[in-house]
Amino acid sequence: MGFRIGTFSTFRRVLLGLRQNQLANVRAQEQLSSGKRILRPSDDPTGAARAIRLERQLSDVDRYRRAITQGLSTVDSGAASLTSASNLMIQARELLIQGMNGTLTPDDRESLADQFDLIRGQLLELGNDRAGDLFLFGGTATGDKPFVEVDDGGIRRIRYIGNGDGQTIRAGASIDVDITISGERAFGRFEPSATLYGGLSGVKRGTTADEGRGYATLRFRHDSTDPGNLGAVGIALTNGGLSDTLLGANDLVIDGANGTVRLGTGPVVEIPAPPPTDLVVENELGGKLHLDLSGYAGADYAGVVTGNGSVSLDGTTYAALTFAETDLEVSDEESGRVIHLDTTGVRRAGDELVEFAGTTNAFDLMQQIATDLRNGDGLSSDKVQSRLNSRLEDLDRHHKNILVGAGTLGARSQRLSISDSRAADVEVGLQGLLSNIADADLAEVAFDLARSDYLLQLAQASGARLLQTSLLNYLG
Repeated sequence: MGFRIGTFSTFRRVLLGLRQNQLANVRAQEQLSSGKRILRPSDDPTGAARAIRLERQLSDVDRYRRAITQGLSTVDSGAASLTSASNLMIQARELLIQGMNGTLTPDDRESLADQFDLIRGQLLELGNDRAGDLFLFGGTATGDKPFVEVDDGGIRRIRYIGNGDGQTIRAGASIDVDITISGERAFGRFEPSATLYGGLSGVKRGTTADEGRGYATLRFRHDSTDPGNLGAVGIALTNGGLSDTLLGANDLVIDGANGTVRLGTGPVVEIPAPPPTDLVVENELGGKLHLDLSGYAGADYAGVVTGNGSVSLDGTTYAALTFAETDLEVSDEESGRVIHLDTTGVRRAGDELVEFAGTTNAFDLMQQIATDLRNGDGLSSDKVQSRLNSRLEDLDRHHKNILVGAGTLGARSQRLSISDSRAADVEVGLQGLLSNIADADLAEVAFDLARSDYLLQLAQASGARLLQTSLLNYLG
């Protein structure tokens, strides 16, 4: 019995060959069009797993680089703002040295004060500078202006409402970089030292340490005047002493022969004829005594006139003065300030400027320099010079802090640039590894495609010949 191959078996073998060659042809076409060797995990399970890991690493590197790009923009913006602030501080120093020239006229000083007002405004703009929608110097509180103007006892001051934290970015695996510095560090870094007084009243520091920051106003109030024995020579107080501003015990000397009067070590004042009802004499600090000389007969006089008064730090609660206190404590509960006073040298009523040295921000410093130049308290030239000298030290301190801040941001910018360069190298390396695993060799794929086309044509031709059948094939 002869062995005979069935038609179904032949059909099946032909179809299997055609399908295999068609699949090889299609796979080669897909690789050629996509450029990829691995089109599905089944093509190379091990290679596909490695490719997924490499793609994940590439994604991480891309995320780091995007963060670095954003961080560089923020860092460079902050450094540029601080560089501009440094230029303003240089300008302010030059103007302040001009203001210390004793030959300047009041108009000259007023012009300089106006320039300090402008510098203050420009500094405030830089302190509230933004990169996009985020404030550069607010720490992590980036939604609102970090520096705001507030009322402090009737005086406009700048207050920092940001925080001391820095904004950070992830520049690499476990690498966090700060991209900002706080405004308090750049424009208001504190280096507390002694408490300073403006020199208006004659008050001095007490023996106990003070608590507070920035500036405060100490109010010395004249409550009444004790004329001593003035009535014996026919002299009274004008309007009962209500207009006086002297405080403490002051020697009063009247020279009847020369027609002069002197209070303390203040200027000698001539008594006009006829004697007036309101002759104003001042002590060495400018404390005023108003005298009614309408009944004065020309006699000599030497005695003591005492100005009774009180003092307040908050403008509401006043403590009586005995002028013997060497450590009188006054406080302002709202601001938390506590100061201790030596009142033995107090001789004049009025608002005394208190400065907690080393705790004033750059903006308030500019405002205070302008106030000193305008000299609204009528201080002597020497005292104005003394105030401006202390401002110069503060200005140099703030300029140093701004330069340190700019240098810090500059160093961070360099670090981020280096990190970006390294990340770019890592990215190139990972892309090379991924290409070796997942990318197709186009020359090899083109050869495979040509070969699969040729084999498919052969399979089709062979199948056509095998499948040629007629009725004669079944006879015989």
